[in-house]
Amino acid sequence: MKYILFACLMGVVFTVAAQEILVSPYIQPGNASNLLREQKVIIWHTDSIPATFNVEFAAGSLEDAKKVSTAKISVITLKLGGKTSILYRAVLTGLKFDTEYAYRVTKGNDIVLAASFVSRTKKKASHFAVFGDCGVGSPEQKAIAYQVAQQKPEFVLIPGDLVYNRGMVNEYQARFFPVYNGAETSLEKGASLMKSVPFYSLLGNHDIYSSNLDKIPGGLAYFYYNDLPENAPLTEHRLELTGKPEAVKAYNAATGGRFPGTANYSFEQGNVHITCIDANSYVNPLDQALVDWMRQDIAASTSDWKIVSFHEPGFNSSKTHDEFQLMRLLSPIMEELGVDMVLNGHVHNYQRTMPLRFAPKMNDKGNQFIISKEGSVDGTFTLDQKFDGATQTKANGIIYIVTGGGGAALYDTDLSNKPELWKREAKENWVPFTVKLVSDIHSFTMIDTEGKKLTLRQINLKGETIDEIHMTK
Repeated sequence: MKYILFACLMGVVFTVAAQEILVSPYIQPGNASNLLREQKVIIWHTDSIPATFNVEFAAGSLEDAKKVSTAKISVITLKLGGKTSILYRAVLTGLKFDTEYAYRVTKGNDIVLAASFVSRTKKKASHFAVFGDCGVGSPEQKAIAYQVAQQKPEFVLIPGDLVYNRGMVNEYQARFFPVYNGAETSLEKGASLMKSVPFYSLLGNHDIYSSNLDKIPGGLAYFYYNDLPENAPLTEHRLELTGKPEAVKAYNAATGGRFPGTANYSFEQGNVHITCIDANSYVNPLDQALVDWMRQDIAASTSDWKIVSFHEPGFNSSKTHDEFQLMRLLSPIMEELGVDMVLNGHVHNYQRTMPLRFAPKMNDKGNQFIISKEGSVDGTFTLDQKFDGATQTKANGIIYIVTGGGGAALYDTDLSNKPELWKREAKENWVPFTVKLVSDIHSFTMIDTEGKKLTLRQINLKGETIDEIHMTK
């Protein structure tokens, strides 16, 4: 709401309007990937009326701290569709691991937000939530957000499709931030999560549909609103901006190296190493720069658990999106690197495979993989049918998880818990690799690690556990 003050001086009327905050301050991971350096970034977005902000932070409480630090704030003016607004970013550097920090955002004498967060841990443990395909503003999205908050995760991972339908600024403001960065936590409203819990996000197909800046001036808001590690190389085939040169130049200036640099990245938390990959249709999964980086990045990690996440799944027993399997081409490389689990979205339900290995089919000369025009990839499956996640907990292969029930309309609800309906005919393309498929209720994934033990729980919007497995090494 804006308040107007009228003052008369020598016959002149002045109008002064109060600044409106479009997106309240929230926390992001920032450019910190390994466990050698820690930082966080506070982001907020206002209308066009400028103001002077201050961000203070300290270990423990601000009132009792011996040292209170002040963050450096950058100010970016956005001009989108004839409207001007201001994006603020405050970088909190020099943070210690395993420490609770208080921070305060002020404007003059007014406190805009006072909150706290816990920095990343170096302990041999982690506790985090995963869900994709969420930002529609639905009651189910809000219920999932509420249930996630009840779990008190250290961080949230979203494997794509943050907002529908095109990843625009106004969609984030209407369907994303009110649910995860609101003023209250309830089943009806969502959760006040992002003030204290960092979100790591990946690009989904709906996040990139607004890359034509002439048609959609507020497009590709993903790179405005996310501040993520910048530790991966640029690939040959990557997301391209289109639009007038001045619009592209302004977008690049506003997003810095984040576009397209944070389309791929990795990070560590506790004893988990997570590699995040852009899997959209323009991508070549076997891009040499990407593969070389993955080999170096994952192999160099000493974490107990190695996880890869991308949007479009390679292994899917639902009817929807079952033909696009391009990311299967990475399976042998991930197996070679000792990846334990892959987390996907895109398909709006929950699926879990048994541990599997996959060798993509090659042509007669053995120098090229065979891919159909729809993107399907045939090959040879090796399934670990002994693993049950209860008595047999050592996996021989990678477990692939689809966790796309974050809030958007569910897919193929008739398939839920009915294995006889998951069958396909082509044995080279599908075998009974799926052991759990729940498509009739929204849900999210909780992952806990403690040393050489990993527990995965799938929790629905009622707070009920609908699947649980344990893995050991």
